[in-house]
Amino acid sequence: MTITWEELEKITGRSKATLSLMSKSLFGLTEVSEDGLDADVALKLLFKMGSFERSQKMELLDLSQKLEQKKGELLQYAVSLEIVKAERHQLKGHIKSLELQSAANAKRAETAEARLHEVTQSFAYLIERNSQARKIQHLGGGKKLPPLLLLNPISTGDNPTGNFS
Repeated sequence: MTITWEELEKITGRSKATLSLMSKSLFGLTEVSEDGLDADVALKLLFKMGSFERSQKMELLDLSQKLEQKKGELLQYAVSLEIVKAERHQLKGHIKSLELQSAANAKRAETAEARLHEVTQSFAYLIERNSQARKIQHLGGGKKLPPLLLLNPISTGDNPTGNFS
């Protein structure tokens, strides 16, 4: 016994194309008749799809809720993606700033190292010079004679004794 598509359309409130597609997908049918479906397949289809208008509304409501849920998820993904992009952009800027700061610190460290080298050389020179000056003082310090004192200075003008002989 075959139930026509028109009768199935009246019972379910769905079009022939929808019913045909549903029967193929639910029951694995390769071909469906143009006249309708066998009674047992039609009953199984009605059981799966529902035969009352209320079930259609519930199905429509369920599909609408699923659609809204998917839209919400897509919106959340889009917002999350934008947040990640903004954070990535901010972190790239922060990395550039840190690279510039690191380069400046490296240059400052090189300058400080060169100045430290110059100061060390200067201290070494001063220590060497001071050491040599002390050596000279110690060598000459033991043989140093006392200052010469003239008790009877020779005058160039008047001779009190009058003898130049």
